Amino acid sequence: MLELQRNVIFGQYVDTGSFIHRMDARIKLVITFVFVVASFLIGDFIGFGIVLLLLALIQIVSRIPVGFILRGSQFFLAFLLFILVFQVLFYPGEASNYLWRWWILSVSTEGLYTAGILGLRVIFLYHVTTMLMLTTSLVDLTNGLELIFAPLQRLRLPVNELVLVFVIAIKFVPIFIEEIERLARAQTARGVPFDQGGAVTRARRIGRLLVPIFISGFTRADTLTTAMNTRSYRGGRGRTKFRLMEARPSDWAVLALVLAWMIVAWLV
Repeated sequence: MLELQRNVIFGQYVDTGSFIHRMDARIKLVITFVFVVASFLIGDFIGFGIVLLLLALIQIVSRIPVGFILRGSQFFLAFLLFILVFQVLFYPGEASNYLWRWWILSVSTEGLYTAGILGLRVIFLYHVTTMLMLTTSLVDLTNGLELIFAPLQRLRLPVNELVLVFVIAIKFVPIFIEEIERLARAQTARGVPFDQGGAVTRARRIGRLLVPIFISGFTRADTLTTAMNTRSYRGGRGRTKFRLMEARPSDWAVLALVLAWMIVAWLV
């Protein structure tokens, strides 16, 4: 049986009631931005090792099982490993650094180092954004983005509409995954096993579901548009919010801790 919801966790929200879940969404968005910037500034294994300690601390405080993250990242990790193997084999290193070479393929110490840093950087970015999704509801994420980018409305940028499109795109990811599983179960009941055969055969069977998936997606989008028009939705202009955000001193303390930690990792 094809089980994608267990193996793809992007866009899901898991409420464990932890301190990170109760933090102000704006602070979490700023912390995520700090992590993203730091991932490009840090360029050695020692720095990423220091960052790994902070990520482990966040993982413990969030009370989200590590096994849940790893099981939901299998597809991502497999694709990343595939890319890193190509990075190592086709890296144009110097002749003195070659550990193995055959025709256009080679393995060098410089290529291994570059692939290791690239892999850590991508995993770091993926983990940070995934933790933001898992610990922040879509309502809080939407309100936080609108409040952060609210000054851009003075430049006549449609901030509310852009945030709405972004959130709807994220929400459609688990919806599409659920739709794929539903169609796969229907096909399995009709004698088309999706868990048998080689990788090419499975991919071909899943590819046949793309057309009905896109049709279902357009149908859902049309239904959502009709519902919004019926309720006279016109973006966030003039709308009040039932849930008001307020950053507590503990939230600012966490932001200061993350900033200090990233500076230390960068300098070391």
